Amino acid sequence: MSSFLGLIAAGWLPSASLAQEVPPNILVLVDSSESMQDFPEYLPEAFTPGFSPPSSSRPGDLGGDGPGGHFLNTGCSDPALVAAMSWFDKGSADPAKNGSIPYDSDGLDSQFFDATRFYHSRGRRLAWGGAEGPYSLMHFTSLTSEPLTTNICYQVVGWGAEYFYSPVMDECERCLATKGWWRGPLVSAKTSVSLGGPTRALDAPPLPTEALRKWVVKGGVLNLRPPKFVIARKALKDLIDSSPRARLGVATFGVDHGWYDPPVVHSRPLPDCDKATPNFTFDAADKLALKRAVNQANFRAPERPIGEALFGLGGYMSSEIKDSLWTNWFKQPLNPGAFGWPGCCNGGTYDNPYTGNQGLFWGVVSDEWVKGPKSVAGVYLPGQPWESWDPNERLMCSSTQASSVIVLTDGRPYNDNTVPITKMMDILKANGALHPSGLPLTFEPSSPETNPTPGGVNYCHLFGTTKEACDYTDYNWPTGLASTNKNFMDDVAFFLAHTDLRTDLPGNQKLRTSVVSLGSNSPMLRSIALAGEGQFLQVQQASHLREALLTAIQSSRTPLP
Repeated sequence: MSSFLGLIAAGWLPSASLAQEVPPNILVLVDSSESMQDFPEYLPEAFTPGFSPPSSSRPGDLGGDGPGGHFLNTGCSDPALVAAMSWFDKGSADPAKNGSIPYDSDGLDSQFFDATRFYHSRGRRLAWGGAEGPYSLMHFTSLTSEPLTTNICYQVVGWGAEYFYSPVMDECERCLATKGWWRGPLVSAKTSVSLGGPTRALDAPPLPTEALRKWVVKGGVLNLRPPKFVIARKALKDLIDSSPRARLGVATFGVDHGWYDPPVVHSRPLPDCDKATPNFTFDAADKLALKRAVNQANFRAPERPIGEALFGLGGYMSSEIKDSLWTNWFKQPLNPGAFGWPGCCNGGTYDNPYTGNQGLFWGVVSDEWVKGPKSVAGVYLPGQPWESWDPNERLMCSSTQASSVIVLTDGRPYNDNTVPITKMMDILKANGALHPSGLPLTFEPSSPETNPTPGGVNYCHLFGTTKEACDYTDYNWPTGLASTNKNFMDDVAFFLAHTDLRTDLPGNQKLRTSVVSLGSNSPMLRSIALAGEGQFLQVQQASHLREALLTAIQSSRTPLP
């Protein structure tokens, strides 16, 4: 009996009360930043001092440096390296050691990953065609791989004549035959452009050594330790297959629109209302549509704009199409009141210290926060998403329905902040919003650089650090100028959780925000979750991710008051 009750509590079986409950709307905001391509744990740079041969003047020698890279600490026999790679054993009969079972192939054009084939990698991620050569990853649903050791090894050096029958190619083929992996050369100043990369962006932190280290690995290595985007994608599809009693939708960060980048909604919450109540039906067609939406995500965003995406999803869940609520709130000019806040026409911030991009016109475009779709230089920009006009595709099936965003991410936001914070704070103050402590929200936009108590939302001091720690500006632009409120992501989550987003329905239609983090324990992520009246769930092991997502769903069943 206790096991049966446990299944009800976990959401696997409906209780009598759940059968009458309108299932919650859950939008999963998948972090589509480039960092999601990374391995949760980089391939090792471990080496035994003195083990590697000394430098050589010939590119094809061990220790050589040339168009294929610098062959320093390469191979598969260094004792320190062998120990660090001991988690993989291609000769083992145990799939947990040999990686023979593909991690994911559901709806994809390639297996992720084929244990019988070889892949180009870097120490931090699969070699990506958008930045590195040679590569195995380009479009996120398909992979380039090789069955033969000779082909994959000579691709590493571009089939250069100076490497034919060389010691480094002998080493590569021997390692792949005996170990199933080979640690290859480092990208150096002598490496050919087509065989090099990545290039550090001006506004990005220094690249780790692992980003410049080439590897060739068998698919089994990747099945045991896949990239984060593969882990996230598989966990979401497994969650969908489990038929949780919730309407699930999928969104990612949007493409570059200039300042504010609206999110992309790949699937509205499914099932539609006619199948959600009174009898909940999550059928095969809904599952297939949602899994296709998950597979559509491209993980190439050069930023992590969680705050902007949350703001855009608030607009998506609002009653805008019925009453122009969002437009009336956030149309320009907002007149934020001082230099240090975004918006037309008296805001702005300092220029980007890394690129020189101008900050004076921060968020001043006439339709900044209500952007429509358009094409720029042949690139389609989908614009701010809104609810469908189709009554059966409506986002709210009932005024008693709970709605939540679950942010699935691997780190704190950066290159974010183009949101109308001053207007949001005005609305919140007018509504008498209270902090979790019970104290009233305060906000003063004037003189942000000198005002010691600007107010707003920042709970980072509750998580083992200070409020100022969440004012991070390194490799993060644009930001505000007010001490303790230079980053606005938690302000957005607070606004969504404390504001009625729909005037067409009775009650308070608010939007909760929970955060499921792949590894990161960022105080900012924790502040976002607290501000959003949601949960923060940190996941250290891939096998726990689906359960963390389910926990976040279960905590989202009750509407916010």
